Amino acid sequence: MLFKFINKVSPLINISPPPIDRGKSLHQQSLTLKDTKEEGFSILEVLVTILVISGFLLGSLQATVLSVLLRVQAQDKQEAANWIQQDLELIRYQAFILPTVPTNCGTYGANLQTTLTTGGQTNQGSGVQINGKWYRVFRVYTHNNSNILTINYTLAYAPAVNPNPAHPRYRANASYTPTGTTPPDSTNPNVVTTLSTEVIPNAALSC
Repeated sequence: MLFKFINKVSPLINISPPPIDRGKSLHQQSLTLKDTKEEGFSILEVLVTILVISGFLLGSLQATVLSVLLRVQAQDKQEAANWIQQDLELIRYQAFILPTVPTNCGTYGANLQTTLTTGGQTNQGSGVQINGKWYRVFRVYTHNNSNILTINYTLAYAPAVNPNPAHPRYRANASYTPTGTTPPDSTNPNVVTTLSTEVIPNAALSC
């Protein structure tokens, strides 16, 4: 009887499901979670990335601003040079029509200077407007009692001189006397361009 009971019970034991290994399942979940964390970025890495990108953008912005500034300064120099060339054409015309007087040989340079200053092309700082912006032009004449007149041009950003406003790029911390006969030094940041030339009146060729 006991043997028969065991035989009857043993099928019940054999068909029971295997035990669940819950410890192994939790371990696998822990490994999976750990792998997921390792795939992300740490806060330090994110901060370093932000700093690198910010530095790159800041450098690009500074380069752009510098490029615009240099382009504007180059345009100012070109406009100033064009104005001086036009002014020189007027001076050359006056040198061409200067009357020939035999007794003036050796003093035609001084005579040309007198003609220019009385005609408005003085050696004092005077305001000129170029493309809507104000500049101060200085002409320094030198003749050395000869037939040659040397002209040194200095053209600078103008300060505010009533009723004319200051040039947008005039630097007040490098001011100069805008109406005197002494131009600002060439190292002054308000100086746009300088030019030196010599003019020989046509009448002097007959000496």
